[in-house]
Amino acid sequence: MCRTGWGPRRQEGIVTEQEVLSDVNDDLFALLTETAGIQEFLDEFAVMAAQRLSSTGDVSCAITLVRRKRAGTLAASDDVARRADEFQNRFHEGPCLLAAQTQSSVYCRDTSTDSRWPAYLARLDTGHIRSILGVSFALETSGMAALNLYSSRVDAFDPAGIRAAEALAEAASSSLRFAVRAASADDERHDLEAALSSRQTINTAVGIIMFQNTCSQADALAILQRASSSRNVKLRLVAERVVASATERP
Repeated sequence: MCRTGWGPRRQEGIVTEQEVLSDVNDDLFALLTETAGIQEFLDEFAVMAAQRLSSTGDVSCAITLVRRKRAGTLAASDDVARRADEFQNRFHEGPCLLAAQTQSSVYCRDTSTDSRWPAYLARLDTGHIRSILGVSFALETSGMAALNLYSSRVDAFDPAGIRAAEALAEAASSSLRFAVRAASADDERHDLEAALSSRQTINTAVGIIMFQNTCSQADALAILQRASSSRNVKLRLVAERVVASATERP
């Protein structure tokens, strides 16, 4: 589901805080209740933010989340924003990462002349992205995040535009906290399922080794661990191979 026409029409020129925040709570509530899942909510919000914060249609938007010292792109309004965001995460530097980490707005007026992030800007397509604005979300204990805005125009975000972006991020912070908590719960559920599956595989492999070698459970586990260490392969993978070799025999 991709929406168009978020909020009121505006004339060409400066995006005002009032225009950006008009009916924003209603739109956020609609996103939370009508989208099929967390990822769709985040993607739709990125599209909404890009449209609300651009008077000329030249703004792309992405959302970066930093948790456990790792950064990732949660959502993007288009491929331009996604690629630019992923470059920041790859090189561990950039205005949007700095905005998330410092919980403050960071503005790059001209990507072709700014010297603060040399590794990142050297790989960025500065022909299509000429200015970048990173605005932090207030996530409290859920992690650090930033609303990342990319424009093809030099110095595209004037003080009024920056205030409007900050106001939108503030208004959306509670919704994003909900989305991040839901995503975290989903990650934890998948991690638990993976751990349980891994443990079951290891236990099965231990049982096979006990049968094949007529040894105790402790000795069988030691054999499995030695194989993992000597081959520099994770214990779960060694166990999977033991199980596979046993089930393939006639």
